[in-house]
Amino acid sequence: MSRRFFSSRVQYLKELGIFYVVSTPIGNIEDITYRAIRILKEVDIIFCENFKHSLKLLNQLDIRTQLTTLHSGEKEKVFHLLENGKNLALISDAGTPGISDPGSAIVRFLREQNVSIVPIPGASALSTILSISGCQANPTVFLGFLSEKKGKRISELNKYKDLEGNVIFYESVHRLRTTLGFVEEIFPTSEITIGRELTKSHEEIIQTKVENLKDIKITEKGEFVILINNRIKNKSDIVSAQILT
Repeated sequence: MSRRFFSSRVQYLKELGIFYVVSTPIGNIEDITYRAIRILKEVDIIFCENFKHSLKLLNQLDIRTQLTTLHSGEKEKVFHLLENGKNLALISDAGTPGISDPGSAIVRFLREQNVSIVPIPGASALSTILSISGCQANPTVFLGFLSEKKGKRISELNKYKDLEGNVIFYESVHRLRTTLGFVEEIFPTSEITIGRELTKSHEEIIQTKVENLKDIKITEKGEFVILINNRIKNKSDIVSAQILT
């Protein structure tokens, strides 16, 4: 490569805009960071998952930046904006884009184009449930949302029945009871921490042995994150049930 070509290439890269991956609150708006607010105000365009949902959040934060929904198949459109020096931000409906939320595909594509991608960290149900579980974090397997198909859901859980660590996944209210039934069959002697509507005013966190799940009343509303502590399956020093908050 000639020096002249290399110099022009460096100049080209410098002219590309920056793509920010910005975390937003998973419930409590006060969990937004100062840095996230600043970036969202400074970028030229914010790409989102759901326009109405994100517009409500931006209005609450007094952010007037142009907002647009990022549809699948628009990777080239995003890159074209960056080529023209536009700085862009990506947000999801809640939490961190790419963590069981849309975002990974566009990030991978832009990274292949040598775009500067900057993470703006913040709230995540994954780190939130782990932080209050009292469980050692290493090792932890994160499964995201389990399959909608019952057979595949069983297979996904069964794969980690002998893991000496944590298994964390998200679940919708509509499949909660069925999935907890699978957990009882696969992890009968483990401990479980269930987080419902985390960070919201009516959040609920329950920690108990899996064998006691049938005796626990769980409000079947909202969104759930579940942590199975499978490293204590041979211990007996766990309370039968504890409402943490």
